Amino acid sequence: MMKTESFIYRNTGKMRFIGIDAWRTGDDWGGLWERSSDFLPRLEALKAEYATEIPEAASLIHSGGKEVGVEEHFLAGYFFKEGTPVPEGFDFYDIETERVGYAIYISDNIGEDMESAYAQTRDRILEDSYLVPYPQGYWHAEIYTNGRPHDGEYRFGYMFPMIDT
Repeated sequence: MMKTESFIYRNTGKMRFIGIDAWRTGDDWGGLWERSSDFLPRLEALKAEYATEIPEAASLIHSGGKEVGVEEHFLAGYFFKEGTPVPEGFDFYDIETERVGYAIYISDNIGEDMESAYAQTRDRILEDSYLVPYPQGYWHAEIYTNGRPHDGEYRFGYMFPMIDT
């Protein structure tokens, strides 16, 4: 059974997400994370100077400003401060929204609960009379607060951009 540990609205300022994009490399999402130990350490070195309040590895999904399903980018990497230099061979996504809805969940069945967490987080933002910018500016992120998903009890976050109505 998935439990909500917390839900907050956070002012993050503009950010840049840097990682490797499965859309560009042709990797499937699981395969990209399986080889992440080959590229994440290069990004970890940037955190000393450019870290945000969200230091954990994450998956960021965006649609390039198009309708969902037309162009689906899946990046494995980290959030950094706006304007962080992008190392050669990496991809990035500049996040223009400065506020997010951020929920932390605990689950013992991450395979089933990840989709529920997506819906719960998004729906909470909408129920609180905020908007999730769509399609321009739309993205969401899975935050791996407890490392990459594994069997047994697991703690993770879900985050969406939000704007006032």
